[in-house]
Amino acid sequence: MIEPDASAMAPSSPPSDLHPIGEVAKLVGLTARAIRYYEELGLLTPGVRVKGFPRLFTADDIQRLREIKRLREIAGFSLAELSELLDNEDLRAQLRERFQQTSGPADRIALMRDAIDLASRRLAIIDRKLSQLQGVRTAEIEHIALIRSLLENQERIEEQEAPGHDAADE
Repeated sequence: MIEPDASAMAPSSPPSDLHPIGEVAKLVGLTARAIRYYEELGLLTPGVRVKGFPRLFTADDIQRLREIKRLREIAGFSLAELSELLDNEDLRAQLRERFQQTSGPADRIALMRDAIDLASRRLAIIDRKLSQLQGVRTAEIEHIALIRSLLENQERIEEQEAPGHDAADE
């Protein structure tokens, strides 16, 4: 029996619920290179690879990329921190699915405890970042205070050296 050529069976375009990397890059506001880099780091796995087509991404992949971008831009998380947060997010989805599939009270209680532990680990990552950001903020506040103090001293010196200023008036 002769088997049909696999390339002849390949669709002429990707299904509408799958998006090629270029389209995803535009939707999310990242470069295709950044998306490929996130794939290399294991932060993202494209939903589908079809022979003859570029990487294809699902709506879940697009949402994950938006989350990566948000966490990088807003909170400044490192790629290692992002990896940990996203791994925890995957575990959260698994817990949610297991919770929905079980009705036993003891099982549900155990899953809720696991969810609390997981959320606590995510919170610890966020708290570390907040602490780092607070340190940067404190340093900037101190820097501004130092510059203001120097400015006040300089203005006093300028006043004292200004023509018509009599030291005896003080």
